[in-house]
Amino acid sequence: MDRCTECGTHLGDPVTVRRRTFTDLPPPQPRAFEVEIARYNCPGCHKRVEPGSPYPPNQQYGFSLIARVVQLRLLGLSTPKIMDYFEGAHGVHLTTAAVLKMERLAAESVDPLYETLKAQLPQQPVIHADETKFRIGGENGWLWTFSSPETVVYGIAPSRGQDVVLEFLEGARGTLVHDGWVPYDIIGTAKHQLDLLHVNRWLEQEEILHRLEPRPLVREVPPQLVSVGRPPEEFLRFADDSRWLLRHAIPWSEGHPNATAKERREFYRSMRWLMTNHLRKGWREPAAARIADQLDRRRGTRFTFLIEPGVAWHNNDAESQIRQGVLYRKISGGRRSWAGAWALERLLTIYRTCRKRSVQFVKGITDALAGWGYPELGAPSAPSQT
Repeated sequence: MDRCTECGTHLGDPVTVRRRTFTDLPPPQPRAFEVEIARYNCPGCHKRVEPGSPYPPNQQYGFSLIARVVQLRLLGLSTPKIMDYFEGAHGVHLTTAAVLKMERLAAESVDPLYETLKAQLPQQPVIHADETKFRIGGENGWLWTFSSPETVVYGIAPSRGQDVVLEFLEGARGTLVHDGWVPYDIIGTAKHQLDLLHVNRWLEQEEILHRLEPRPLVREVPPQLVSVGRPPEEFLRFADDSRWLLRHAIPWSEGHPNATAKERREFYRSMRWLMTNHLRKGWREPAAARIADQLDRRRGTRFTFLIEPGVAWHNNDAESQIRQGVLYRKISGGRRSWAGAWALERLLTIYRTCRKRSVQFVKGITDALAGWGYPELGAPSAPSQT
């Protein structure tokens, strides 16, 4: 500055410096490369040969551009929106066929890594599982997610049955956390933990049908009718007692992280005995009797988190991971073919596993496309260069 902005007086040299930090991106200008590949005439076989190129044949786009297209696809953007974005922001013209080809190429490059993560899944100490509907080619399919502390594996299948559970979890010996869906019971080698928030949803659904405000699990809230009528006293007593028992177990688990194995077993046995007595009181109200029967049949899965350190009493992890597929489903409606579903389950697996391990997805896909593997996620290390 030459003069003061307040009074116009000449300023002279500055006396100090004020610093600030901001983040920006470089101008989005694409870079075009021309690659020269040496060719040779072999004196032995009399054929013309050339070294392998790191770029795939019949592909005119670089790996970084492909990785960014794939990321936008996983965020739920439609093909026309991706084409419009690259045209407007980078001056790069794409076609629908080019976008779909990039996605397929990226899925093929990470397929070995997907199979590795899938094979490692049964070895995890804790696995959260969930499933939801997913349309494929206009027909009903199912999107499955299996989440462990460091890995997320997705699968898209036409079935919601035991065959899918066996394909991903056969031989698992850790603890499987789920919502009580019967096909998970086929994994007899693992311990099971019933999602207690899902149990509370059973109670909430009945409260809505009984003209009551649905109530949370971990916070005690008195019943409140939403319309005039007589409150269902027996169901209210059943719901209050059920929630009280669950609320008693959850804080104990969270408040005693260093409890000994003996202390955990003793508290587990006491809670299991109290819950069993509560469920077998001979409830006559239909909803109470039905939920009591469901919980009683799952007596071995209600309080596993009390004796297994690191096991959650809820299935929030799997439900959080499956939301990515639900978001994609809401925007695109699903997939047009099973080939597209094959690509999506692989790319979603790598994308969400990167998030869990704080690994940059775009860089990982770029390295995989170039054949360097994905060391951060267990892929083969980079080949030696000679």
